[in-house]
Amino acid sequence: MAGRAAPSDDYFSNHGRKDRFPWSLYHRPLTRPIARTIAEYGAPAKVLIVGCGLEMDIPGAPPGTVFYGCDVDARAIEACRRASPSSAGRFAVCPGPYELPTEGELDRPFDVIVAKEVVEHVLEPERWAQVLARRLVPGGLLVLTTPNYGRLSTLPVLEYTLLELLARRDGFSRRHIHPTKFDAARLRDLDVGPEMRLLSVRRTFTGWALIGIWRRDASG
Repeated sequence: MAGRAAPSDDYFSNHGRKDRFPWSLYHRPLTRPIARTIAEYGAPAKVLIVGCGLEMDIPGAPPGTVFYGCDVDARAIEACRRASPSSAGRFAVCPGPYELPTEGELDRPFDVIVAKEVVEHVLEPERWAQVLARRLVPGGLLVLTTPNYGRLSTLPVLEYTLLELLARRDGFSRRHIHPTKFDAARLRDLDVGPEMRLLSVRRTFTGWALIGIWRRDASG
């Protein structure tokens, strides 16, 4: 989604690495909790992945789940459409800094909205999260994941050492790509809108990532 700080170089190449070691140590522990949350909503759910990159679905989600995706980077949407021509209409570029697509198949409310590793890139995270929340159906779920910059997390050390070295090898830097850093307390305090109720904020087993889940008021 738009509203992100500009990366110092071309960050797009990073999208294809999440399932490869060592990046998989961070990303794979996110998948099961997100799939479980979709299942808890109930199938068949219509799920929007915000900032989808090259991710077209959530592995382990219930059969019948219908996935949609949007991203600030048109290259990601083009890649998703090429990978699945039959689903091309379910992927679109975000039209503005704090907007979701409103054309074609994405002109709808969603049962679940998932934004993996996006909120830390956003300069105005509360404004951005409220945009997402308004596109949920009553009773819908919002799932935000983000790196954990809490005091006991080892992630900041890894980011400034090993991950920075790997990034520079590949032509970009991680130094300024996360302008909005979260620990568990800050994520719990994120104002995602008056109709939203926080269900949980939890850490992945490595402690490197946080997963926040909110539900929209069923009467909203």
